[in-house]
Amino acid sequence: MQLRLSYLIIFLGFWLAQPLDGQVTMGQWRTHLPYKYCNLVEATNDRVFCASTGGLFYYNLEDNSVEKISKIDGLSDNEVSAMRWSSGLETLILAYQNSNLDIIRDGAILNLPDIMKKQIPGDKSIYDIFFLERQAYLSTGFGIVLLNLDKNEISETYYIGDNGDAIRINQVTSDGTYLYAATEHGIRRGLLSDPFLVDFNAWETLSDIPNSGGDFSAITYFQGSFFAAYTDPAGGKDQVYYNTGGGWIPYPYFTGEKCHEILDQGVFMTLVDESGAHVINDNWLEVQMLEAGQPRSVSMDDHGDLWMADYGSGLITNQGGGRWSMIPNGPSSTSVYDMEASGNKLYAVQGGVSGSWNNLFKAATLETFRDEMWGASTNRECRDLVSLAVDPADHRHVYAASWGYGLLEFNEEGPGERFTEANSSLQTIIPGGDFVRIGGISYDPQGNLWMTNSNVAEPISVFKADGTWKSFRADNLISSYNALGKILVTQSGHKWAIIPRGNGLFAMDDNFTVDDDSDDEYRKVSVVDKYGKVITNDVRSFAEDRSGNLWLGTVQGVLVMYSPYRLFYEGSVYSQEILIPRNDGSGLADPLLGTQVVTAIEVDGANRKWLGTAGGGVYLVSEDGLEQVHQFNSTNSPLLSNSITDICVDGVSGEVFFGTDKGIISYKGDALESSLQYNNVVVYPNPVRETYEGPVAIKGLMEKTNVKIADMGGNLVYETESLGGQAIWDGTNFRGDRVATGVYMIFLSNADGTQSHVTKLLFIH
Repeated sequence: MQLRLSYLIIFLGFWLAQPLDGQVTMGQWRTHLPYKYCNLVEATNDRVFCASTGGLFYYNLEDNSVEKISKIDGLSDNEVSAMRWSSGLETLILAYQNSNLDIIRDGAILNLPDIMKKQIPGDKSIYDIFFLERQAYLSTGFGIVLLNLDKNEISETYYIGDNGDAIRINQVTSDGTYLYAATEHGIRRGLLSDPFLVDFNAWETLSDIPNSGGDFSAITYFQGSFFAAYTDPAGGKDQVYYNTGGGWIPYPYFTGEKCHEILDQGVFMTLVDESGAHVINDNWLEVQMLEAGQPRSVSMDDHGDLWMADYGSGLITNQGGGRWSMIPNGPSSTSVYDMEASGNKLYAVQGGVSGSWNNLFKAATLETFRDEMWGASTNRECRDLVSLAVDPADHRHVYAASWGYGLLEFNEEGPGERFTEANSSLQTIIPGGDFVRIGGISYDPQGNLWMTNSNVAEPISVFKADGTWKSFRADNLISSYNALGKILVTQSGHKWAIIPRGNGLFAMDDNFTVDDDSDDEYRKVSVVDKYGKVITNDVRSFAEDRSGNLWLGTVQGVLVMYSPYRLFYEGSVYSQEILIPRNDGSGLADPLLGTQVVTAIEVDGANRKWLGTAGGGVYLVSEDGLEQVHQFNSTNSPLLSNSITDICVDGVSGEVFFGTDKGIISYKGDALESSLQYNNVVVYPNPVRETYEGPVAIKGLMEKTNVKIADMGGNLVYETESLGGQAIWDGTNFRGDRVATGVYMIFLSNADGTQSHVTKLLFIH
């Protein structure tokens, strides 16, 4: 048995949590998840916990606040699959979709990863939790797991399928004599007093209930009677049966089509169908109902108020006699395919394509994060947005490329114009259909928007700054490919594009004359080494760094094409692996992330590279790639998933956004975009109070600024180089001691010494 103890961050009465909204400090994380699609709810003595497809949040019954909680606050995982509260034990148990388990009691989180780590073939999901005395029975995909809450350990596992086979348990209940299990193959029971319940022979299948061998999704013992829900395998109407002692008969007051939940709430029982939550008294009559659009679960608090998890409307309640709902702010989906930051705003699209570059038909929604709030704008006629570009002249003006529906415009008012073959130079695979497939878009310094247009005669188009369009045949080099991906414009003015599915790269030089075709040059580029041997043509991502080098994320790690402009001046260009010395005396070195599929590359203000992978999380490496600065994965950090879809750095704030297959999470980095001169230098905090323990940030710096900090006697106490436009000081001197109280001079100079600046800082020890 493995047990891990942790604590939530801020103590709030019995529970602990930290608000995730608002500005974060350096090195902190925060999640950006949707909370409208809720499926589980549990009322405790002072809080109502609600689980959504994105994350977990609670409503505080005492101060009416709403807080989001996640791994950042001490939870062991994300995506809650089952959740139950025991008022007698004052214990909340959270089960996660990966079968990890948290026991929250007395302000501490006890993590039991046993089921998650156990090698069990088939389904080991945890579907429900049932408390009985000082034990919890876990309904899992293979059987019943008995959790001893005195020892906080798994004590027994019951495989109750035929011949001891694994069987999915949907819910467990007890009448004090027997333990009953609603399974995928009927309802089974075993004597609680039987010391050999681990033997499948100790369990019997109830044969007197209709559809006795079928799938029963729920079972509850309430006021001396049993209620059970049967699921029609053909997808028809569910059936609810009850037994008051005279046999199983249909419950006449269930008139719904789907039974989502049946629970004993103490004085009342609740039944959730597709129309809402029905409150049933001990005479089996409905005495109250709370309606909802897509209800999934309901809980009753100590005051008799109902709290419902609705799949689309968040947390709904009748507290106060009315009906109202709450949805913590967040994006509308966990899906994220591409992100861009500009003007201290983040934009994201939730589209994508399949592995064979076919449509997924996801809504054409642009998510916007600004002023600490998420908003969304949807073009309901379109689908599958795959690439973003922010207008450099107006941060509120955004274009999004669609895989099939052309180019979409968005502004502060919402969706704008849509460009297809009818009103632009874009072309379609099938005339009259939604087959204008754009794989990538990118602005050049002149304000022209370039894009790839797949499987058509003129596969490169540009939407010029003057509002006119032009397309290029590109010497027919890439017209036959059914997928063209991301495109970027380099510092030398060249356009590079990824040709997915192992087909290398495409490059174009228009010689800064967009309208003159006569001087254009085009190249189909294989990713080769200096000997001309192909390293790999399966490129998944790329980015140009501040030195003009092209970094390639491939299925074989990271490659770098130094000075890629040479392609058009020397006729060829090759790529190199970044070799990391093993430093084990062997003299050998390994390629940077050579065994990883690198799905995302982003360059920060210090020219360092953030690298996202398909299964290994995120890496931050130094400017040359030889030094690893950070490595984040879902085990050693709050990262939601190790599968990264995109990375975006906000150069204004330093916040780094990671798009994953489970949503967006961000980390406050220490590198900012540099300034052109020292006209807006800020030192924060200033003064540094004696109670402050965080870093001192010096912002508004030029790139690679030399920073020297000295006391008033002229004694140098610290020296560093800025990370882009920001330098960090931990408040200690060269010996590692915290400096004394006093005024400190901060001397700044750029890399060549042509510009300098001096500012002051008051430090209180």
